[in-house]
Amino acid sequence: MMIQNDSYLFHKNSSYFYLFLALIHEQIIEMIVFHIYLKKEEPNIALIMLVLHIYSVIYMLGDYNLMRNTPFRITKEKVRMKIGARRSLHFDLSEIDYIQPASIKYNKSGGIINEKKIFHATAFPRIITIIFGISDELKYEIVFKEPVQARGYFGQKQEINKVHLYFDHTGDFVESLQNRMVKIEGAVKSSI
Repeated sequence: MMIQNDSYLFHKNSSYFYLFLALIHEQIIEMIVFHIYLKKEEPNIALIMLVLHIYSVIYMLGDYNLMRNTPFRITKEKVRMKIGARRSLHFDLSEIDYIQPASIKYNKSGGIINEKKIFHATAFPRIITIIFGISDELKYEIVFKEPVQARGYFGQKQEINKVHLYFDHTGDFVESLQNRMVKIEGAVKSSI
């Protein structure tokens, strides 16, 4: 029996697109203003700042393009989540304990509670959520039997216990995961 590979885009209808446009716009304006001002005062620093701004624009364009062209994938018994050049997570379906609907939790003053050891499957950068309290809508969470390893910025490894899913067609993604988990459990039981 051949199981097809499922792909799920996660950047569509995310607030990240608007943040991306604002950041690119800001970098270009800042690059021009700093270059004009610093060229008169400190030409060497102006050149360094120009190179750094150009690099940051290229990095942001590359990150967004990688995110657009790298959907979350479910292949046979594995799930691969790569969020641009920033973060990634790979795990087996057998490592999933359960999947349940979820929502963002708020403290008494209305701020978002930022739980630890969670992989946020969203295009929107977590640092913006932490600082400004802006986020895409949380829809489901995947809870693991035991901690799994994710990769963060600069390849930094971290152990996580849950995945929070924020993208639009999360229901289809979860349904596909659950169907595959049932097939795997059925195959294990029939082999015993």
